[in-house]
Amino acid sequence: MRRADGLLMLVRAIQCFHPNSGRETLMLRRFFITLGLGIAILHGGSLQAQDTGKKIPRLLVITESKGFVHSVVKRPAPDKFCLVEEALTRLGKETGDFEAVCSQDSRKEITAENLAKYDAVFFYTTGDLPWSETQKADLLSFVRSGKGFTGSHCATDTFYGWTPYGDMIGGYFDGHPWHTKVKVMVEDTTNPATRHLGTSFEITDELYQFRTPYSRDKLRVLMRIDPSWAKERRLDEQRQIDKRKADMLAKAAKLRDDGKTAEADKLTQEADRSRPGIHRADDDHALAWVRDYGKGRVFYTALGHRDEVWKDPRFLGHMRGGLQYAMGTAQGDAAPRPAPGK
Repeated sequence: MRRADGLLMLVRAIQCFHPNSGRETLMLRRFFITLGLGIAILHGGSLQAQDTGKKIPRLLVITESKGFVHSVVKRPAPDKFCLVEEALTRLGKETGDFEAVCSQDSRKEITAENLAKYDAVFFYTTGDLPWSETQKADLLSFVRSGKGFTGSHCATDTFYGWTPYGDMIGGYFDGHPWHTKVKVMVEDTTNPATRHLGTSFEITDELYQFRTPYSRDKLRVLMRIDPSWAKERRLDEQRQIDKRKADMLAKAAKLRDDGKTAEADKLTQEADRSRPGIHRADDDHALAWVRDYGKGRVFYTALGHRDEVWKDPRFLGHMRGGLQYAMGTAQGDAAPRPAPGK
C-alpha cells in the first residue's frame, strides 16, 4: 500500500470515529487526530517529492589554485571545506536549488563521464590547471551541449595559455587597481543574479579590470563600477604619475649637469617606464556578466575576494541567481548590448 493511501485511510478513520461516552473516549479521539496530523506533517515533504519527481540540479564546485591562493579557498584541514565550499554547499541546501559537490582536484573531476553527472560547473581557480587536451575539450563540450559554467573573481585569472577558455568565460584578469568600497551600478535589473540589488549598491572588495577577449559585443554586462567614480580615480592616478615623472626628470637633469650621466640616464629610464595601473580609458569596468555558449549558459562575477563578501546576503543572492541562470532553472536575457549612454 502506498504511503499516501495509508494516510488517507487514517484520516477517514478519524473522521468516522465518534465518542460514545466519557472523558477517556474524547481524549482518545483527540490523540488519533493529533497523531494523524503529525504523520501528515512529517511525511508531507516526502509525498511532495514523490508526486512531483523533481530532480535537484548538481553543481561541481572547483576551488583549485595553481597561482595565487585566496584566503576564501584555503581549507583549514584536508577534510574540511574552505569558505567558498561552505557557502555554496549551504546555499544549495537551504534554498533547495542544487546539490554542491566540492573538489580541489580538477584533473580528477573534469572528464566527460564525470561531467555527465552535473548541470553546471563553478570555478574559483588560479593559474594553469593540470589538464590534458581531452579534458579541455570535455569541459567546452559540456557547456556547449546545454549545461552551465559559472565563475567568481579569480576564475578569469586562470588558463591564460588556453584561449578557448578565455573566450568561454568572457575575458582575462588585467590587474586589480582598487581594493576599497565602491558604488556598483546595476545595468540589468531583471536578471535573476541582479534583480534583488536595485539600481545600485555599495560593497567593499578587490576590484578587477579585464583584457581581451573581454568585449561588450560578446557579453551582456549585468553590473559595473560607477563610471564617474572610476574616471575620477583614473585622472587622479594620471596626475600623480605626471608629477612623479616630472620630478624624476628634473632630478635627472640636475644629475646630468653635475656630470653624473650614468645616474641621470638610469633615472630617466625609470621615469619613462611609469605606467598607470588603471588600463581602461573608457572607465567601463564590468563586475558581472552572462553569455550564451553554444546551447549552454555562462555566468561570471568579479566579486568574491574578501571573506565577508561570501557571508553577505546580497552577494549570496547574486550567486544564487547566477547559478539558477546557468543551470537553466531561471531565465535571463544574454543578448549583448553597449554600455548605458553609448
